[in-house]
Amino acid sequence: MTVIYIILTLLILTVLVVSHEFGHFIMAKKHGVTVLEFAIGMGPALYRRQGKETLFTIRALPIGGFCRMLGEEEEDEDAEDGQSLRDTGNENSASDAVITEKVPAQGEELDPGDFRAKSKAQRFSILAAGPVMNFILGFVILLICYFLLGANPIQAVTAAFRAFGTFASAVFESLKMLFTGEVGVNDLAGPIGMVSMVGEVYAYGFVTLLSFAAFLSINLGLMNLLPIPALDGGQMLIILCEAIYGKNLSDKVKGILIGASFVFLIGLMLFVAVNDVMRIVG
Repeated sequence: MTVIYIILTLLILTVLVVSHEFGHFIMAKKHGVTVLEFAIGMGPALYRRQGKETLFTIRALPIGGFCRMLGEEEEDEDAEDGQSLRDTGNENSASDAVITEKVPAQGEELDPGDFRAKSKAQRFSILAAGPVMNFILGFVILLICYFLLGANPIQAVTAAFRAFGTFASAVFESLKMLFTGEVGVNDLAGPIGMVSMVGEVYAYGFVTLLSFAAFLSINLGLMNLLPIPALDGGQMLIILCEAIYGKNLSDKVKGILIGASFVFLIGLMLFVAVNDVMRIVG
């Protein structure tokens, strides 16, 4: 059964991440940003299909995905091999697709489809679209749950809104407990812990599993709104501050903030993963 739980976990996380990236994708297209690649999974490409301007790929590792836009770093062979700097892991890492802008050369004329050429409002909406898509997906999954339980449309919508609020409150409460020290990083669940949780909810039936997926989707959206430079929320905060103060943060400072926070998040992911293993062997 463990194999089934692993497959279910990967499937759930992939759907949540791809929906998040799809939010960025559709908003980028709406604002005329050139999307170079939209990928499902990470690692070497198993399938490629070239659209009018976007390369659609399915990659070997069913973990995450990315939406690579013109104006981001590493638009070369590294990105071709799946090493784009814009990728989304899972909700435990709290790391979303990081839009790391290339520093334009002095006097460089940006392509109209370049992410950097868009207004602050347009870039803000592109960043916000990922978490919003997670919220929409979470709500839709909750609706399906209540329909499966026999609720009529009005009952389903009402119950879904109520459950959405409950799940969001649970995430905020968890964050509060983490920041106040009521719980520590040792209590965070990593990949192994996630598989274990999926196994536990799976035992209660399909509707419960769907409800858990809705919770994870809402959780992923909220985590990515945290004001950490490597996340959507941090990037949005930078844009807001630039708009309020009428002065752009230097590309060098942005790079330092994003790089440092990205390293921190990767370190946190590794710590949580090792902690999962230690729980088992200990």
